[in-house]
Amino acid sequence: MFKTIRNFHKFQLKIVPRSGFHIGAGDTDITPIASDAEFVRISTPWGRTVYIPGSSLKGVFRSDAEALLKSQNKEVCELAKGDRKDKDCGKDINNNNNLEKSEDIYPSVCPSCKTFGNMKMASVVRFEDFFPFKSDESDEEKIKHIDEIEKYTSIRNGIKIDRFTGSTSKGALYDYEVITGGCFYGNILLKNPEIWQVLLIYKTINNIKDGFVKVGGKKSRGLGNLDIQIEALVINSKSEKAITFTKFEDGQFKDNNVQFDFQNAFKERDLIGQKITITDKAAIENYFQQMLTKLPESW
Repeated sequence: MFKTIRNFHKFQLKIVPRSGFHIGAGDTDITPIASDAEFVRISTPWGRTVYIPGSSLKGVFRSDAEALLKSQNKEVCELAKGDRKDKDCGKDINNNNNLEKSEDIYPSVCPSCKTFGNMKMASVVRFEDFFPFKSDESDEEKIKHIDEIEKYTSIRNGIKIDRFTGSTSKGALYDYEVITGGCFYGNILLKNPEIWQVLLIYKTINNIKDGFVKVGGKKSRGLGNLDIQIEALVINSKSEKAITFTKFEDGQFKDNNVQFDFQNAFKERDLIGQKITITDKAAIENYFQQMLTKLPESW
């Protein structure tokens, strides 16, 4: 699927917490003043900072995308439990020695694995880590934003409630670190997607923005409500006159050139064809509305 470049779709996103937001660090800080569950941090050339791992976002997007696919009566992976024989694309591929080439693997896996990949096939969608600064900012600006976002960190207390007595359980007090403001910036990139795969990512972005999908831990306690904005959509296409999506037909990956009426978009010639940059929110929405009308019935 990736032997030739047909198109790239890059979502340049800004994420802003609307509520407390927590993604726990995997390690434990033994410092006496440290929280029981700290927000995940990473060292950068501009200082140690909180960030949103791309792996955390991919899990949220895949989970919501699978729910959307099921609502359209699409079969997706269901990991087997006990004696149940649910669909497991990874296991099916391992059990079939004839499935080695991408042309053979792609049609045999579910729509979720087609989009997000599995142990035998690369993902169409790639998630970056999100940081509290933009990649094109100066070193001074990045250091400033790292310092600023620490002002939005705070510690919240949690307690376990005894369901029989309705009172607090003895010795069950704990705390965790949350972020209640600031901005995180990063990209989601799709390489050689089909039309429906781009729409699937766009729909999940809207579900997060509308509050239907929460991100991070302790979501049932009011955390994880995020505002997510598409600051720009950058499209690179093989064709200079259309957007070249991928289609799978007759056992092969083929070009699917689709015409669009772009509004308020900056176009330029690119090494592989054309590059289109859209920053106007109405124009971005119009592009996806057009894409919806061009969605193949067989998707």
